[in-house]
Amino acid sequence: MIKVFIKLLPPYPHVPLLYPNLGKQERQSILFLNNAFAHLEEPIVHVTENPRDADFFLLPHNYSGVRRETAYLKGFADLARRHGKKTIVIAHGDSSAPIPFPDAVIFRTSQYAYEKRGNEITMPAYAEDLLGGNPLMPRPLRQEPPVVGFCGWTEYKDLKNRAGTLARDAWVTARSILTRRPELLAETKGITLRRRALAVLECSGAVRPNIIRRGSYSGHASTIKMDPSRARWEYVDNMLQSDFSLVVKGDGNYSYRFYETLSLGRVPLFLNTACRLPLEDVVDYGAFTVFVEQGQMHRLADVAAERYRGFTPEGFLQMQRRAREAFEKYLRVDSFFRYAVEHLL
Repeated sequence: MIKVFIKLLPPYPHVPLLYPNLGKQERQSILFLNNAFAHLEEPIVHVTENPRDADFFLLPHNYSGVRRETAYLKGFADLARRHGKKTIVIAHGDSSAPIPFPDAVIFRTSQYAYEKRGNEITMPAYAEDLLGGNPLMPRPLRQEPPVVGFCGWTEYKDLKNRAGTLARDAWVTARSILTRRPELLAETKGITLRRRALAVLECSGAVRPNIIRRGSYSGHASTIKMDPSRARWEYVDNMLQSDFSLVVKGDGNYSYRFYETLSLGRVPLFLNTACRLPLEDVVDYGAFTVFVEQGQMHRLADVAAERYRGFTPEGFLQMQRRAREAFEKYLRVDSFFRYAVEHLL
């Protein structure tokens, strides 16, 4: 077990990696998030009070929360430098902007493959294990078009939100054209990509869409517009009643839905927007995920149907088992942190 030195800055919450050491902190505003840490029970790192004894310094707060605390960050970085230690930084959230933290190992959720820096490691989102201790319930292969499910935010909040989204997407498109870099289209807003992807599915006879559209984000107390327990039930049931679960990025280039789909042992239909996934050299994502590149979005339904027709009954069941196994072994919060500390640092 590695030893880390930390320096807390109240009142900011500490990162979940430290929950076994310092205690869990309930977050009421971000709905369902607390359930993601149910398996974080045993310490993964040892906290030492003496910086000389530490293997690493660990920034004990999520970077996005303290990024404006420049004096604190500078003091922590300077102390690490004086002791000749690297710093572990956790940046869970939507930003993919460079993190100007010297000599750090940075774990982050949102990354684009064309701008990943050498000191960055992709981490999974803090996703709940939706099986909740229940046995896996695989879907059998059926002699009919596959069901592609999606339950989530697809509608503009108001005219201002629509106008802002369209303006941002126009800027992304123009930048891509002017620089002759088509890969930059990956930065198109998530709601735009979701709307386009759902339109493809709904206009095709190759699949059966199972879609629940929502007019707001249902993962935060300030934006949810319905009873949280019902919202969560509909979300989970939509995945369970589908052969594929459509996965498209949000504002950041990652998706909670991807990991939640895997936790249920369902097959993601993954729209790839230049994504980097955690532990790509360890986890064989192709064994349980159907990938469609962003430039091939128009073929989303056809690719799903083609893959489904190619499955054998046992092969489809095995794909679902592998999805669950990957989540449980590598991508659940506790599993990823434990692997990362033992193998990546």
